Amino acid sequence: MVIVCGDFGLLWERNDKTLKYNLDWMARLPFKILWISGNHENYDMLEDYHLEEWHGGKARHILRDKIIYLERGQVFKIEGKKFFTFGGASSHDIQGGVLDPHDPDYARKRIAANKARLPYRIKGISWWEQELPTEEEMQEGIRNLEKANYKVDYVITHCLASSVQEKLEQYFGSGDFIHSYKEDILTEYFDRLEEKLKYKYWYCGHYHLDMEVDEKHGVVYEGIGAMKP
Repeated sequence: MVIVCGDFGLLWERNDKTLKYNLDWMARLPFKILWISGNHENYDMLEDYHLEEWHGGKARHILRDKIIYLERGQVFKIEGKKFFTFGGASSHDIQGGVLDPHDPDYARKRIAANKARLPYRIKGISWWEQELPTEEEMQEGIRNLEKANYKVDYVITHCLASSVQEKLEQYFGSGDFIHSYKEDILTEYFDRLEEKLKYKYWYCGHYHLDMEVDEKHGVVYEGIGAMKP
């Protein structure tokens, strides 16, 4: 079993040939893939898959019993361990803006962003507003943690709490606080959870590096680290 901490790469439409090819390839892998959402998923497509109960939480089977998407705010009991899952994160590569293809001024804005060499995202193609959670999703997470007495073995998210992000900022800035990752409703939500939640280890993705932030938090990008005991 492999757990992916977001940005699985589902940017395609459901009937896209590239998606079909990748799903066929992953179906032949000798393990099961469980994953949460990042900030670069096609959320509209995800919502087309059937929502069902799986190991105590809500999930969507992208490929039956092989590739399983774990919903936000769920507590899953898997192989004798409890996992709290909450995907999503803010896109930070949008200095050129989030462009709407239905905007009459779309072409001009895209040309301007390209000329300025500013990264941008396109609504419904490479950016979805669902990258950040709704209030109901956050409240569902709290309700499920209350049922678990705020105690799980592992937390699986895409981004980290604001307070833990600050430690990453200092790492990127060689000790100086550079503040490239902004706080948002999700990182602040995780800050509130950190005050009450008891867990062994918190895994995330999003930050494009492999490292242990501290004794309780790890970032996974290209490497596959061993699960903490």
